[in-house]
Amino acid sequence: MITVYGAACGHLTPLAWEDGAPLPATAVWVDLLSPTTAEEEAVERATGIDLPTQAKLQEIEMSSRLYQEGHARYMAATVMSKADEPHAEAEAIAFVVSPPLLITLRYTDPFAFSAFATRAMRQTGLVEGGGETILAGLLEAIVDRAADILEHVTMDLDRLSREVFRARKDVAGRTLPGMDLEEAVRRLGRSEDLTSKVQDSLSSITRLLTFFGVAMASEVKKDYKARLKIIARDAHSIQEHATSLAQKGNFLLDATLGLINIEQTKIIKIFSVASVVFLPPTLIASIYGMNFKIIPELDLSLGYPMAIAMMLASAALPYYYFKRKGWL
Repeated sequence: MITVYGAACGHLTPLAWEDGAPLPATAVWVDLLSPTTAEEEAVERATGIDLPTQAKLQEIEMSSRLYQEGHARYMAATVMSKADEPHAEAEAIAFVVSPPLLITLRYTDPFAFSAFATRAMRQTGLVEGGGETILAGLLEAIVDRAADILEHVTMDLDRLSREVFRARKDVAGRTLPGMDLEEAVRRLGRSEDLTSKVQDSLSSITRLLTFFGVAMASEVKKDYKARLKIIARDAHSIQEHATSLAQKGNFLLDATLGLINIEQTKIIKIFSVASVVFLPPTLIASIYGMNFKIIPELDLSLGYPMAIAMMLASAALPYYYFKRKGWL
C-alpha cells in the first residue's frame, strides 16, 4: 500500500496519486507499507530513487543500513510493533531522505507511524521543512512509544514484585493463597522480550541519528540539529532505563525460580518425612507377616493389638521428633 502525503497550510494532507503519474509538487512523504514489487517500481520511477530490498533491510552491517547515494540518504532502524499483543515484533524500516521528500519503506505497522500522521494532520508546524522535519517527528514518535512501552513494563514488574514477595502466611500462621509462579515466569519472559526489543530499537535509532546529523550537517539549520540531539539524548536515557528494567527483571526471575525451588523442596521434604514415618510400621508388619511356623507372638491372645500398638508408636515417635525440630 502506498500513501502519499503533502504539506498544506502547515498540516499533513493525504494526496491522490496513481501509478505512472508524477508525484504531486506538494508531496513531502511517501509511505510504503508492505508494498508489492509493482508498487516499489512505481515509486522508483516517480522519484528516481532506488529503494532497498527487504533482505537488505535485515542486514546488520552499518554500511548496509546507513549510506548515501547522490542526494539521497538511506537509513534503516529497527522499530517495535504489536507491543500490546502477546508476541511483539521488531522489524527494520527504511527511511530515505532526498530533500524535500521522505520515503519510508516498511513491512510492519508500528503505532508511532499512525500516531504521528494523525497528529500532523491536526496540528500545524509538524511538517514545515519537508521530509527532514517529518523524519524528526517520526523518530520522536518512535522514541515516545518506546518510553510508553517501558512504562507499562515498569508497572508490570512492580506488580509482579509485590505478588512474588507477598507474605505466604498471615499473623495467625494460616497459609494465604499465592500467585501462580509459573505464570509469573511467563510474564517476566514477556517483559524481558519487550525490554530487549526496545533496547535494540533505540540503539539503531541512535546510530541513525548520528549518521543523519553528520550527513546533513551542512544542509540543516542549528535548531534542527539541536532537535536531533534532543531526540538522541532521549533515546539514550530511555536505553539506560531499559537496562535497569532488564536487571530488575533478571532479579525477579532469579527470585521466582528460587521460590519455585523452595516449594519443590518442601514437597520433597514432606515425602521424605512420610517415608521415614511409615518405615518402622512397615518393618514391624513385614516381620509378623513372615511365613514361618514358629513365631512366639502368634500364640499370644493380645499379639494382634500389640503389633498394632507397636506400629502406631513407631510411626508417632518419628513424627513427634520431626514436629519438635520444626521440619513439618
